[in-house]
Amino acid sequence: MKGIVDRFEEDRVLIEIESDGGILTFDRELFPRNLKEGDIVEYVEDKFIVKEEETEERKKYINNLFNSLIDKEK
Repeated sequence: MKGIVDRFEEDRVLIEIESDGGILTFDRELFPRNLKEGDIVEYVEDKFIVKEEETEERKKYINNLFNSLIDKEK
């Protein structure tokens, strides 16, 4: 299962599931300490790992979208 970290609520992490867009909640202890909102994570061997390369690609894509919107407004 793969998803995007949507937000944190106390000791829980809410993940938007890529396949259907639903949101699931998990215990914070299943994730690495350096987890951030927007990270792409995958459940592997009873814990979540951050897919760093995919997360970076997604950030670049979002920044490019944002910049193209700003350029259109000029």
